Amino acid sequence: MIFSLEALQAFQGDCLLLHAGSATQPLLVLIDGGPSSTWETSLRPRLEQLRGERAGDEAGAALSIDLAMVSHIDDDHIHGMLDFAGELVTEQLDARPLSYEVQTLWHNAFDDVVDDADALRSAAVDVLSQPVGDPRADEIRAAGLAIVASVNQGRELRDQAARLGWSVNDPFDGPVVLPPDGRRAITLGDVTLTVVCPHATQLEKLHEAWDTWLRQHPHAIKDPAATAAFVDRSPYNLSSIVVLAECAGKRMLLTGDARGDHVLSGLDAAGIAEQGATHVDILKLPHHGSIRNLAEEFFARITADHYVISANGRHGNPETETLELIAASRSDDDFEIHLTNRAGSGDLEQRMEQFLAARDAAGRTYRVSFRDEDALSLRIDLLEEG
Repeated sequence: MIFSLEALQAFQGDCLLLHAGSATQPLLVLIDGGPSSTWETSLRPRLEQLRGERAGDEAGAALSIDLAMVSHIDDDHIHGMLDFAGELVTEQLDARPLSYEVQTLWHNAFDDVVDDADALRSAAVDVLSQPVGDPRADEIRAAGLAIVASVNQGRELRDQAARLGWSVNDPFDGPVVLPPDGRRAITLGDVTLTVVCPHATQLEKLHEAWDTWLRQHPHAIKDPAATAAFVDRSPYNLSSIVVLAECAGKRMLLTGDARGDHVLSGLDAAGIAEQGATHVDILKLPHHGSIRNLAEEFFARITADHYVISANGRHGNPETETLELIAASRSDDDFEIHLTNRAGSGDLEQRMEQFLAARDAAGRTYRVSFRDEDALSLRIDLLEEG
């Protein structure tokens, strides 16, 4: 029996593989695909390794992926999944055997999150035409571009899934959500997946906020600051899918880019937290270790044996303050922080060295480990094979 998490080299994004069950033919879950170049750099090579290992006497047989999940439609999570599905579409059009078989896709497209995604897309396009001179012009245009790209990417993945015959959000009737009446656990082979976020009531509030915004700003081009303010709330981040995966008494909390307070409220609503606290074997941190989504309470209420952060220094992630919060939340040193990159954009390598030096100077002994530079991923095994 195995229960393992791989964090692939996904640069500034996320790309995870979950393995569970039989050591010879375990269940396989793909969570997010990382940004551009992740597919070519690490995801396809790793899937090909697995395909070769599991094919046995059937050389060239398709690799079965029991569940592919897009936590949300930011480019640094969905781009590699589009590349993955796009390659399968090409194989299909060329009448070649498919390399991978996806049993179901969990994906809350933006149309699932707001009532009128076309209106937001239209507003974002209008924002792109704002004249130079507004002190927030560059920020507003960048936000508009992100909205246009994300809405289009989400729809493109839905179209690819339909072409390939993938079921979508099975067994949910609509978006993948934590229902208002409490816990929703899905059994997948030897794994139980419990949806923690988004909560149905959160989506309802988001719908209400979006409807109100549309009524107040029917012509977004006349009010670019208001458009940017709504975009800053990252509605697709607010709808990020968070799941608790459980197997043979071990637990992983996989958080996408969800806000820390939403994760905490979801754990409470799902009946997972005990007196407000939750301990897991693996915690995949949200938003690549950015401090913007997290607070001291998050780490006080969620503790882990293994903290996983996927980032490469871009946008300052992982932020040193986040690493310090993890350490400060623990009175013991019986835990490990895993990072996908030791060096990368900006001053990442220097900050990592400074953080390690500060740990040592404080007499702390918790481990900090990094993906080997030449490895496709870092891997954490919670159960011994056999």
